[in-house]
Amino acid sequence: MTRAQLACALGAVVTACARVPAPPVTGAVPIPVPPVDRPVMASAEPKAATLQQFVDSLVSLPQFASAHWGVLIVAPDTRDTLASVHADMLVLPASNQKLVTGAVALAQLGADYRWRTTFTRTGPVVRGVLRGDVIVSGTGDPSVSVAMRGDPLLAFTPLVEALKAAGVTRIDGHVRASDTPAFPGSPLGYGWEWDDLDADYGAGVTELMFNEAFTEVHVAGCRTGARACVTTRPLATSPVVHSTVLTRARGSNGPPIRWWRDSAKVPRITITGTIAVGDTMTFTASQPDGRSTYLAAVTAALQRAGITVRTVLMHRTTAGTNADTIAVLSSLPLRQVLIAMQKPSQNQIAEVLFRTLALEGTGVGTPDSARAVVERQLTAWGVRSDARAVRDGSGLSRHDFIAPRALVQILDTMRRSSTFSVFHDALPVAGEDGTLANRMRGFAQGRVHAKTGTIDKARALSGYLTTADGEMLMFSIIANNFVVPNREVDRVAELIVERLVTMRRTAP
Repeated sequence: MTRAQLACALGAVVTACARVPAPPVTGAVPIPVPPVDRPVMASAEPKAATLQQFVDSLVSLPQFASAHWGVLIVAPDTRDTLASVHADMLVLPASNQKLVTGAVALAQLGADYRWRTTFTRTGPVVRGVLRGDVIVSGTGDPSVSVAMRGDPLLAFTPLVEALKAAGVTRIDGHVRASDTPAFPGSPLGYGWEWDDLDADYGAGVTELMFNEAFTEVHVAGCRTGARACVTTRPLATSPVVHSTVLTRARGSNGPPIRWWRDSAKVPRITITGTIAVGDTMTFTASQPDGRSTYLAAVTAALQRAGITVRTVLMHRTTAGTNADTIAVLSSLPLRQVLIAMQKPSQNQIAEVLFRTLALEGTGVGTPDSARAVVERQLTAWGVRSDARAVRDGSGLSRHDFIAPRALVQILDTMRRSSTFSVFHDALPVAGEDGTLANRMRGFAQGRVHAKTGTIDKARALSGYLTTADGEMLMFSIIANNFVVPNREVDRVAELIVERLVTMRRTAP
């Protein structure tokens, strides 16, 4: 397709471009994408029907014959519906589910909510030795991570300072988790796919979560014929890695590296295969046992401060009855956590929020309780029960469903909320950051705050934008059941967004 054709929109919908011959159709019909360096041209939009026709022409292209599109575009100040396609049909939202989770979290918990982690001891301090265990009782603090702290071990500074103030130089006992976990049951979400569980985005969550429940593994070919060198970050000691990767001569062939979470007696990451001498490979993997990794992080922070710890107890045991509080850690506030969730679309933070809503709302931090809390809030906002199906907080489940109209209702509710700036500013910004950093540069840069969503056969974009005359619009564009590459769906969404940000509904 020529640059002239790319500069035009579709058929009779756009009349400003010179007529050019259409290319022969050999498969999918190309979707014209305007060059990103084209100047933004504001134009009057006298009739909403024009926009509706434009949207209809895009979603009805032959390559989307099997797709289910749900689109709704609303001008909230005038209550005008500018375009609608199956707005009441249930679709898989993918990570647009995080819009639901984030909105309910702000409404129920408040922007300044903080998670608390309590450390207690079961024995006395005698001549610098704590003769007993250190017990950790968490509530899901999601901010103990490289992404949010830089050095995640700094989160344990209050514990280190409290022990040093008490003169402790050695702990003659275990560092262990409370026997009454705040998030009981499986750490995985309902309906998560088995193939996702080894990946960082598919990690399960517990009330003790370190580094968003994933670990970076670095493999290097050290010496030909020898085992490869393997290191982990941010902790060098956890999780346990069992590697049989061999270093082969450069230029020779061998089986590639494979890795998975192992269900051995001691949870670990297993790596097999070969790597050429001098080569390196880095991947991120979900932690096989999140609580154990968190306890190992506590121990590493203590040892770095010169406090010797006898051992980490990997599994919970019954706590003593005479436990004294050592320190209480406070997380970063929800307003900061929300940014770390929405902009990179971080699943594990969303799942912690989901279970926290349950814990605070019902006293039981389970997904079933979370579902009840979220659905009760949605009902209070006027979202119909047949317009949503909530099964997790992140959208990783293929059992989440929502209608585009319900998403726009939530966007509108938050627009009128006192926490709107927190909600709005946490969303990815077109052409600038998060999952939209490399999309819609130029024509929409800085003018669209929206949440993306992607799982197999589902692609979504919902949020807010500002038109050429300064009007805020709310939109939800979701496609399911398509068989074309994701970029073809993205082109449709971005053409619609371009039309919106360059339009004027009032005369200049």
